[in-house]
Amino acid sequence: MTIIKVRRGINGFRYSACDENGYFIGNFMKLADVRQHWKLEIKWGQVVLIRELDNQPDMAKIEATKKAIEHILKSYAGRKKK
Repeated sequence: MTIIKVRRGINGFRYSACDENGYFIGNFMKLADVRQHWKLEIKWGQVVLIRELDNQPDMAKIEATKKAIEHILKSYAGRKKK
């Protein structure tokens, strides 16, 4: 079973969906939008939504991914064409 935590939104959105460790998945304007996104999985019993509206999403994984992509792009940009 997958746990989706609904937390306080970022970047102007009211809600953020996070995985069970609190890492950011996506932004939503309404709680109904979150339920609609995982509608079938909730119906089948594969996803459970938990509200944690007093917490913010953990952005550590996203920041680490951004840094890795930036490093890769810089290494490609630094290469000279033959």
